[in-house]
Amino acid sequence: MGVSRPSLSPEARLLLLTAAASPSEAALRRAVSGVIDWENLSALARHEKATPVLMRQLSRVGAGAETPEYHGLRQLATISALEMLHLEQLLHETLDLFSQREIESVLLKGAGLAYTAYSSFADRPMGDLDVLVRPQDAGRAWSLLQELGWRPLPAAGNPAGYSAHHHLAPLFRESERFRVEIHTDLLSGEHPFRLFTGALWLGAHRITVNDRVVTVPNRLHQLWHACVHFAWSHSMQWGAWRTLRDCAAIIERGRFDWAEFVGFARETRAATCCFWTLRLTRHLTGAAVPDDVLTSLRPPYPEFIIERLERHFTSNLFPSEDRCPSVWLTRRLWEAGVSPQWSRHGAARPWRVSLVATGRARSDQPGGRAVDGWFKRIRRGVVYLVRLTRFSLPNNEANVRTPV
Repeated sequence: MGVSRPSLSPEARLLLLTAAASPSEAALRRAVSGVIDWENLSALARHEKATPVLMRQLSRVGAGAETPEYHGLRQLATISALEMLHLEQLLHETLDLFSQREIESVLLKGAGLAYTAYSSFADRPMGDLDVLVRPQDAGRAWSLLQELGWRPLPAAGNPAGYSAHHHLAPLFRESERFRVEIHTDLLSGEHPFRLFTGALWLGAHRITVNDRVVTVPNRLHQLWHACVHFAWSHSMQWGAWRTLRDCAAIIERGRFDWAEFVGFARETRAATCCFWTLRLTRHLTGAAVPDDVLTSLRPPYPEFIIERLERHFTSNLFPSEDRCPSVWLTRRLWEAGVSPQWSRHGAARPWRVSLVATGRARSDQPGGRAVDGWFKRIRRGVVYLVRLTRFSLPNNEANVRTPV
């Protein structure tokens, strides 16, 4: 039996084309001209919250209109657009309340990018809001939001229970359709990066949106946060489409100070996290990341090793049968790529941070009764490693740009 290719499905490749800042019609037509499982594409788009953007790009080339899934996607895209309008209203209510009560805030991640890297709030689909406040204001902000109808889940009702987190217990509206997190920091306290939140506050700037002044991080901090949140907090396994699209959008707005970014990434011990996110962004969305930037950030491996690790990270971007079958192996390959020792991360790892924050313990070692299953996972892991050495990577870099 042949070995399946450890890369991306046609549906995942098509979805990633829509993450590009300017996907060309020719590239989109090539992507949809092959065999597309429209049901799988629809499920993947819903998983990544990419439905409205996917529909907009498919409409450009008239693809898939004859399939039942297309009409379902169009309906979901309409619903998403309406939800984004409502979420923006909820954000404005939140910011107005904070302003009235003299609580300073900065819009992080999707909400901040919607007003800077994208043309509108609706152009950056999201289901949650991330708002940074001063630590001394966090508890008061969390309580005030409940005056607007935001509610914690019953099991997480006490903000003190999130003392090890970088945000308080999330609050929800509309039967948990919308979520808001009050942040006091960018990352959980056990992270290894030398980023002081005070630097983000100092670098943040105010912009006017709908006659309302909001505060957002500068572009350097936005790109850094996107890179590190994906490569560290999400271990390059969740939120891939949104992250790659966000990075491409930040970069493609032009006049980005790459020298300052490289210096900042190195100074904060985030070089390898930035390297992998930016390398994937360039190869899969065609974003204009300069060669010398990647060279300056890359871990100390020959290209042969870098390519094999990239194959692994690419295979694990989305849910699929080609994902690494072993949690243990996935963690070891992540460590190989991020190079914690070379990056001066010490013993910090993202899975240890999450366990410390929740007060749980977990071992990578197999239990006595699970030895048989452990050996099966070893065998699947060996097969997976062999696959990584045998096939070439997908590369959208040369195909996604609109000709000038």
